[in-house]
This record gives sequence, structure tokens and C-alpha cells, in this order.
Amino acid sequence: MIIKVFDGYDCIGGNKILVADKHNDGFMLDFGLNFSKWSLFFEEYLKPRSGKILHDLLKLNMIPRINIYRKDLQPPEFDENTKISFLFLSHAHADHCGMIGLIDESLPLLVTGETFAIMKAGAQIRQDVWDELYPKKRKKVGHNDDVLRHDILVAERNVKNRRKISLLSSSTQKKILEPDFFEEIDAKNLWKDELYIQPVYHSIIGSAGLIARVDDWWVAYTGDFRTGPESVEEENFWLENLGEKRVQLSKRSDMFFDLLKNKKPLLLIVEGTRTTRQSEKDTTEWDVFQNVLNLLQNTNKLVIADFSMKHLERLMTFLKVAIMTERTLVVMPKDYAYLETMGEVEPLWKLNDTEKNHIKIYHPAKSSFIGLEKKVVEKAKKDEILLLPDDINHKPSLYILAAGYWDIPNILDLNEDVLENCLYIHSTSEAYSEEQQIDFRRFKNWIDRFSIKSFGFGVDSDGELRFSKQFHASGHVSAEKLSSIINTVSPDLILPVHTLDRSWFVERWGRKVINGNKFHIS
Repeated sequence: MIIKVFDGYDCIGGNKILVADKHNDGFMLDFGLNFSKWSLFFEEYLKPRSGKILHDLLKLNMIPRINIYRKDLQPPEFDENTKISFLFLSHAHADHCGMIGLIDESLPLLVTGETFAIMKAGAQIRQDVWDELYPKKRKKVGHNDDVLRHDILVAERNVKNRRKISLLSSSTQKKILEPDFFEEIDAKNLWKDELYIQPVYHSIIGSAGLIARVDDWWVAYTGDFRTGPESVEEENFWLENLGEKRVQLSKRSDMFFDLLKNKKPLLLIVEGTRTTRQSEKDTTEWDVFQNVLNLLQNTNKLVIADFSMKHLERLMTFLKVAIMTERTLVVMPKDYAYLETMGEVEPLWKLNDTEKNHIKIYHPAKSSFIGLEKKVVEKAKKDEILLLPDDINHKPSLYILAAGYWDIPNILDLNEDVLENCLYIHSTSEAYSEEQQIDFRRFKNWIDRFSIKSFGFGVDSDGELRFSKQFHASGHVSAEKLSSIINTVSPDLILPVHTLDRSWFVERWGRKVINGNKFHIS
């Protein structure tokens, strides 16, 4: 068996891992965008050229030199001769799936139905060539075209390549696999030996880990994960306040590791995001719910909530609080699209009547909408759940407005007396990169301009950004819990990925920890 970590080793995100057996048959684990590497060369308005996308990314060593790329993107032939059977995408965060647009459509994508729903909704709102779920077929500029260069690729109008995909989902999955764009592949036919995909608990719905038999050995990949309630008291609280589906969601990681420990794995490929934050308090989604509820029970002002809509569980937290405080959660059309699509894929996430009565869609002052956003706005208007600024201005105490950095210009529609002393709740991750810190300082200007009270984020007297933990729970397992899990699973070998602190693993498991991003096992 051979393992090659093309990306995700000694860094956070960008996972691209090859697992192959002695016959050179293998599979890929994730194909994410490494934001740290990306930011060395690119930013929002400086991007790789779509007409020479593979050329540009290969020249900058941003993607591995393996034969898995779309033929219409004119890839060179590489020496790597592994026959790759499928690409497993552990979840829908860009650092794990953000470069799938480059992947040959004939290579099946193995995903959960929930992950596919999030990817599908995102793809219908915005796509770049490197993350296209629906690949637009490209061709070289013809010699008859009025151009000076003929090494450029252009998209063919209304021509898309049909992608192979295998879903782990409920019986509703066929409804979302449009036959014009996708060819469904049975997961049983993807690998020559036993293969299990088991959902895990993470900050985005649909996350999963993989367990596969390779050369008569068991190999496991956790993807990103965290753990749920750890006491009967906490579980009962979740059940009473957050509902059965939230409790079942929180148990997914436990189910993955229960399955895995009985396999006695040779190799565990495991994330270690929080091993550098060992002293960090482990805030849970239970804590977030309680803290948000306490805050809203003591205010009659408008509340602005900042959280990722892909974090469907966090959305459900704010929706639950809205119901309990007799408010309405107001979301943007693009964000409601994620919720709608998820409900189509997985009945577990369909809104019940009470939830539907406490959610509305804000009109973000766009003159026109396209694609999925257009459908959402038209349906919202028909269902009389489309909200205008005057509705909020008239009775701000009735609303929680879900708006983050990119949505903040929409508050300019609201009266200044409505915004003054209203509450902003930062319920997402803190700024880690220099670019993110610049964004947050800019965002702070908006907060200050309208005298908004900020919770979970601020600037101290020294001018340093400060993020508190009471309104955000990490999507990654704590160092203490990770140590316990690895000891329980007891793998023969450990390959840390998605971590900046491999030494943490070496200190605990010594020679069991693999050194290097390429190795053979025989």
C-alpha cells in the first residue's frame, strides 16, 4: 500500500490524499483549496486565468501532477500511473472540495446527500472553473477566431459535461440528480474490497469519514469532525430544547468511531486542527444556544446574527431562539437556497410548520436575480414571506437579521434609530489570516458608524481584534478528546493531516506517527 499526501500535510486544509494498493489501484480523499497557498498568489480580484487554468495552477504547484483532470482542460500527461477509482469528498467546506471543478467528470465523486445538496445550491449561485460542480465544457480557441493566441480555452455555450456521482443519502436522492448533468454510480461498484462511508459531526451538515479495506488492511480517514454531548444531562437538554434530529446529528462521530474500533485499523488518517489550542475552552453548540437565548431574552432591539448558512445546525439554533423569543429569522435569498435544497435532499432537514412561520427572506435591493436566487425570491413573494426594509423599520424587535460581512451593506436600508444600540452577534470563526483581520477591521467600521453593540467580536484598547467563544463552537475535536479517541481506536499507524502541530501526535504515540507525506506499507 502507498499513501501520498499531496496537500494538507503540516498545514490546515487543502487536503488531497491518494491511497493505493499493491496493484496500483487507488482512490482520492478530498480535493480542497489550500487557502494559505492560494493567498500567496491570489486574492478576490487576482485569480488564475480561466482560459489557462491547469497551466497556471500547475506552474504555481497548487495542484498535484496526477492524471485525474478534465480532458477538455487540456491536461498534460503525468508519470503517476495509479488507477484511481473514485474521489471521496468528506464535506462541503472549500478547503476539502473547493477544486473539484478540475476533476475529470468520469471519475466518480463519492459524497453524502447532504454534502451534495450544499454543493448544488452553491453551484447554482456562483461557480469558478476550479470549483464547478456542473462543468462547462471548454475548447481551444479556433484558428478562424479573431485572436492572436490559440492556446486559450473558452467555454462552449450551454454545453456541460455529465459528471459521475455516488450519493450516500435517503431514498429521495434520485430527485436531485438531474440526468442531464449527472450519472448515478452505485457505491458498491466503486472499490474492489469493503468500503464504508459513515457520517460524522462537524460544523457543516453532511460531513463523513471513510473506512476502506486496502491490501487486507483497514484504512480510515476522519475528514473534519467534532464530538457531541458527553453526559446524559447534556443529551437530555439537547433533546428537550433542540430536538431529536439535533441529538442524532451530534452522535454521528461516535457512530463512526464505534464502527472503526471494531475493525482494528492499520492506519488512521486523522485531523488535528485544535492540537495547537490545547488550553482553549471547549464551547459546544449547547453553550451557543444558551448564550444566544439569554441575550435575546433581555433585549427589545433588532438583532443581527452573523453565521455561515452552510452551518445548517447553527441556523437551526437561531431559528429555535427566534421561535422561543417570538421573533422571525430573516435570511438572504442565496442563503435560503441552501435550506430549501437541503430539505429536498434529506427530509430530516425539512422545516416544520412552526419553523416556516418564523423564517422570512429579505429583499437585498438587487434589480434582478438569476438562477436559484430568482426562484427563491419568486417563491417568497408568492408565499408572502418576502420582507422589505420598511417591515423591519416598523417593528425591529420582531426580527433576527442573518447578515455577515458580505451582506452588511443591506443595513443601509434601515433607519439609524433602528440600528443604534441594536445587537450584532458574531457566531462564526475568528480572523486567522492577515486578509481576514483587514476584513474584520473594515467590518468594525460599520459597527461603529451605526453605534451597534457587538457581541463575540471587538477591538481592545490596544487596537487588537478580540473574539470571544460564547457564541461560536469549533467544528473540530478538542485535543483532549482527540487523544482519547485515538487511544480507543488504537491504530497501528497514525497519519496526522489538517494540523500545524504534528509534534503533538509524536509526543503521545511516538513511532506510530508517520513521518513524511509519502510512504509505503508492505
